[in-house]
Amino acid sequence: MTRNEALYREWLEFVGEFLQHPFAAHPHPEEEISKRLTVSFNAACCSRSSVGPDWVDHMEGCWPGDYLPKLPPGPRIPDATWQPLLRWYAVSGLSDPQSLARVPGQVADWRMQSEWQELARPLGINFQLAIPVLLDGPVHRAYLLARPDREFDQDELTLATVLQPILTGLYRQLAWASEDTSTDGPGLTQRELAILGLLGQGLTATSLGHHFNISPRTAQKHLEHIYRKLDVGDRLMAVQKAARLGLLDQALAVVTNGRV
Repeated sequence: MTRNEALYREWLEFVGEFLQHPFAAHPHPEEEISKRLTVSFNAACCSRSSVGPDWVDHMEGCWPGDYLPKLPPGPRIPDATWQPLLRWYAVSGLSDPQSLARVPGQVADWRMQSEWQELARPLGINFQLAIPVLLDGPVHRAYLLARPDREFDQDELTLATVLQPILTGLYRQLAWASEDTSTDGPGLTQRELAILGLLGQGLTATSLGHHFNISPRTAQKHLEHIYRKLDVGDRLMAVQKAARLGLLDQALAVVTNGRV
């Protein structure tokens, strides 16, 4: 078994553990992910950054926590396109993992590379590998692995490509968990809870109308209210989010007890 195969197997076990338990059972999930990335790539640190449409770089987290300063020393960087690796994503429009040393000179010339190295060398991030997190929307997010002493080789780039969808899935779970724990609940009525419970059993708008003796149009209006309160776009997403919020059992109890 190659090192990459062994690491991929470890990552699958790691993800399986996350998916079997609520994220609340992991006190520091981002740190766990970053630490595992650091070990997998023999890196000195792992950070996660986001870059919006204005191309201002925001570091959202770093492991070890004290490895990088919150703000880089020296003059303030005007925007992320000044950094060669992020400039690669801005110019190319690609989203595959990429290393700093592989950014072609046509994208970041020697002057830009040397200016970046002057800033990066004291921080011990001479060599970097970016693994974008593939999410919809205008914000570019990526995990950045860094070390001071050697380039990331082709095997490591291949591993990054294999892990990219796993990291995307984990990031989605983190975002959902954060959203779910930060809300006081969607405020569904008893009727809406009952409809949600029946949605979980596969009933359509027409079937819901028959069940509650209302028109399909009225049933559809109830569905629209539920989608809006849960901030989802369709019935499948509504059922999935209700399950994550712990609402599905409550909804099924409303149906079972006939409290509508």
